[in-house]
Amino acid sequence: MSPRRTAAAIAFLYLFLGYIWISFSDRFVFTLAAESAYLTQLQTYKGWAYVTVTALLLYVLAHRALQRERNLSERDGLTLLLNRHMFERELDSELAYAKNKDHNLTVIILNIDGFKQINSHVNLEAGDRFLVQIADIMRDSCHQQALLARFGGDEFAIALPDSRWPDAVVPLIQQIQRRIQHLHVAEAPRLNFSSSAGISLYPRDGSTANSLIDAATLALDEAKNSDRGSYKLFNAELSQIVSSRAQLLLDLKEAVEQKQLTVVYQPQFCVQKNIMTGVEVLVRWHHPKKGMIPPSDFIPLAEESGLICAITDFVMHQAIHELTTHELLYRDIKRVSFNVSAADFNHSESCERFIANLSSLPGDWSVIELELTESAALLNLEGIKNVLDVLRQRGVQVSLDDFGTGYSSLNTLRLLPIQEVKIDQSFVKDIIKNKQDAKLVRTILAMAQALHLRVVAEGVETHAQANYLMSAGCEEFQGYLYARPMSIEHLVTFIRNLKQQRAQP
Repeated sequence: MSPRRTAAAIAFLYLFLGYIWISFSDRFVFTLAAESAYLTQLQTYKGWAYVTVTALLLYVLAHRALQRERNLSERDGLTLLLNRHMFERELDSELAYAKNKDHNLTVIILNIDGFKQINSHVNLEAGDRFLVQIADIMRDSCHQQALLARFGGDEFAIALPDSRWPDAVVPLIQQIQRRIQHLHVAEAPRLNFSSSAGISLYPRDGSTANSLIDAATLALDEAKNSDRGSYKLFNAELSQIVSSRAQLLLDLKEAVEQKQLTVVYQPQFCVQKNIMTGVEVLVRWHHPKKGMIPPSDFIPLAEESGLICAITDFVMHQAIHELTTHELLYRDIKRVSFNVSAADFNHSESCERFIANLSSLPGDWSVIELELTESAALLNLEGIKNVLDVLRQRGVQVSLDDFGTGYSSLNTLRLLPIQEVKIDQSFVKDIIKNKQDAKLVRTILAMAQALHLRVVAEGVETHAQANYLMSAGCEEFQGYLYARPMSIEHLVTFIRNLKQQRAQP
């Protein structure tokens, strides 16, 4: 019911009760003391009774309204834990007390790894129920003096007054993490979850609520970057790392704006037919002061900061321009693979972006292949599917990269319009020595063959690996054994040399 209707209903009820009171109370008084000396006194008592009853009614209504307003301003509406504002306020009070009593205090920021899978695989309601379960675990695990909060999304906070590090804190964090690992969503029982935590200590890491929360958040970021499902304690070195990352981000923004990035090409081969089947386009960044920055350093940074879409656009435009200018596309190169991120599909204009990027192609769009990792696909499965369905109608091919490392490979294959899977290099690396990896590769190959999917093995570096993969039925290879990533000029020379080799008797 709207506030206006609620207020009107209360006013109508008050008016109705007042009318009933006045009508029947007067009759009752006259019945008791008609023409009596007590009539005036009874009328006074009746008036006081009316004032008392209405005052009690107003008190109940005002108390409930104020309590609701207070809960809305202090509590998270879903979990009923403190919201961020009240957590900071209560934490400052606890810090003042801790300073007075010379006590210590611990702040923990907790984040759920893989939580977005619920929204993409199930629905928002299931996600809300999961967050309520997290809140219940926190209440059950922490003592009554602890401050518990939800900052928003899947981020929670805990403040533990007078808690010893590590004796009282580490067992608590490990207990919460274990219990979260055992949580399951009924609609998607195969989904697995973990939680990462960042920790800061008073007075070592700060003396205010904001400084301790910031320190714990930095530690949380480091935990998620290094090993999900872990916890990290803030230290001065982390502050230096964060400062370096912030500077690197500024440099990356400038590199994107000034078009200082470059692209390279790594050929893919069908060894049995002795032909090059395509190239994967990779991005490189040569920093003017720091030299070559590995993609493993700046790509995650670009995804976190929202720069990845601009990088994707640059890579696609630049590669198509270079390959077309050197007359390699369609003639010598029949397939060009681009790595795309989940963020490339997060906006309403994502489909238009890809179409604009590919509009300069001089021929059929089937020469283009988009490579998407399983983990990225799971972040926004429905949105990605909608975009890929449109692009697939125009001929664009889709490859599932790092196949076998995700949470639900078969489900991803079933839902997305995929023509190719890439065996992750982590399986290829030890395929000769590790029987489990060998079995997994053979299973992937058998499944791909049954589904009529093309398979490319990544990271092939030795003849032993290549021979094993060929005997298992894999036909296409990519790796240092055959060719390293190279510039467009070197690619032209490489293709010319290949042609000369094939022409020789």
